[in-house]
Amino acid sequence: MNKIFLLTLFLLVKSVYLPLNKRASKYYWKIKIIDDNIPLIPIFIIPYLGYFIYIITTIVLLWNSSVINTFFVTYIVSYIIAELFWYFIPNGVKRPVIKRKDHFSKLIALIYRHDGDTNGFPSAHIFATLICSYFLLLAFPQQAVLIWSINFLICVSTIFVKQHYVLDIVGGIITFWLSIMIGGLFGKI
Repeated sequence: MNKIFLLTLFLLVKSVYLPLNKRASKYYWKIKIIDDNIPLIPIFIIPYLGYFIYIITTIVLLWNSSVINTFFVTYIVSYIIAELFWYFIPNGVKRPVIKRKDHFSKLIALIYRHDGDTNGFPSAHIFATLICSYFLLLAFPQQAVLIWSINFLICVSTIFVKQHYVLDIVGGIITFWLSIMIGGLFGKI
């Protein structure tokens, strides 16, 4: 299959996130004993936003590799799974009021204003980051420490900037595994 076609499909499927993110959430799956005890750590907005750079960098690095088409198929599958869930079971995260005035806190408040509180479970930050890391590890196994370090920082940032609950992380991991299994059925496309 043509990677330009898959890139276009990838962008189209990913763009469905935007209208779904403007809908009202009906469900909030906070585990009080866990989620209420995770602190807001404003500096984690840096790896949280680094997620977008990670996706673009992954595409650039994998573009001429043998895994690029399977990467796109897996990523597309992950978003279809998540978007169906978000559509039929709109859920979100109740965010704290940001009172601090440092630059990182202001950036978090800006994100809160422009990013709806919905599409929490499964976490796209989690499943997309895991998919990127998985395929980068296939293409560049010698960079495992760097890839896993970036992966870890992005994943934990989602709870330290209060964009996700712990259950959203679990949902992201499940979506990742389902997508890898389904994407693997296509082999090297």
